[in-house]
Amino acid sequence: MSNSGKYQTQNRRAIIDVGSNSVKLLIAEVNDGVVESLAHEGEQTRLGRGVFETGKLEQEAIKQTAFVAGQFAEKARRFGAVEVKAVATSAAREARNGMDLIEAFRDINLSLTIIEGEKEAELVLRGVRSYPDFHSVPLTIVDVGGGSTELLIAEGGDVRAQSSFPIGTVRLLEQLPVSDLPTAPERTKIIEYLDNFFKEHLDLKIANIPLPKTLVGAGGTPVFLSCIFKEVEDLPAEELEVLSFTLDEVQSLNDRLWMMNLEQRRNLTGLPANRADVILFGIAIFEVIMVRCGANELRPTLRGVRHGALLG
Repeated sequence: MSNSGKYQTQNRRAIIDVGSNSVKLLIAEVNDGVVESLAHEGEQTRLGRGVFETGKLEQEAIKQTAFVAGQFAEKARRFGAVEVKAVATSAAREARNGMDLIEAFRDINLSLTIIEGEKEAELVLRGVRSYPDFHSVPLTIVDVGGGSTELLIAEGGDVRAQSSFPIGTVRLLEQLPVSDLPTAPERTKIIEYLDNFFKEHLDLKIANIPLPKTLVGAGGTPVFLSCIFKEVEDLPAEELEVLSFTLDEVQSLNDRLWMMNLEQRRNLTGLPANRADVILFGIAIFEVIMVRCGANELRPTLRGVRHGALLG
């Protein structure tokens, strides 16, 4: 993270997004509904590890997550942020001991808000709409996280459908683990599971709604997909958000990843090594939703919950 622009302005704000898989920081100037990103970073803590089976956050994961959030808050203040917010999503809201996480944040002088699924979906929409190209056109927006997936269908200011589904990359990794070199039956099982899940929980919500052909993908998966395609370790927002991928390209990359073992995925340019296990599940979710919604184009974005929370 650069320290250029570390002087303080009254419009400089920071948000810490505590997800099931990672903790993410965004520092931005916020003016009249426009979020100008100054710096962002993330670190994997796997807060959701085991929570979807046991119903409890692990104390070590709480400790590590609070430690990372504290570091991010200090960076934001050094960068001149006049306000630092923190929100937590799926793992924290499902855990019986979510208050333990809130207390851990209080110990580092941070107030943490655990947001409900519908609120998370609203923030995703607000954040994605802050990008001018996505401001008023019809869109299907999908944000795949570690513990949940948010989906919205919107046209202008009219939200046609909005849902938060209890399905995500870390949750699937624990429910449907795969071999080091995934097998064809394992892949079939996951695709069938996802297809049946969304057939039951999504189809009625989108029945009789005109479905946009463009799907905007938020969260880590579309970003890593873009970097893998471009064979680069990182992409600036201005380059990432003009990219688009066809359904065939998404399916082709999915085929490619499923033919790699874990070590090969860890060494793949554009994919962080600590995402090598969950990427299979992330791209599978996007593939299944694109097919069920009739979308033929995927547009990646860095915008989502964090941008929406800064505007809230």
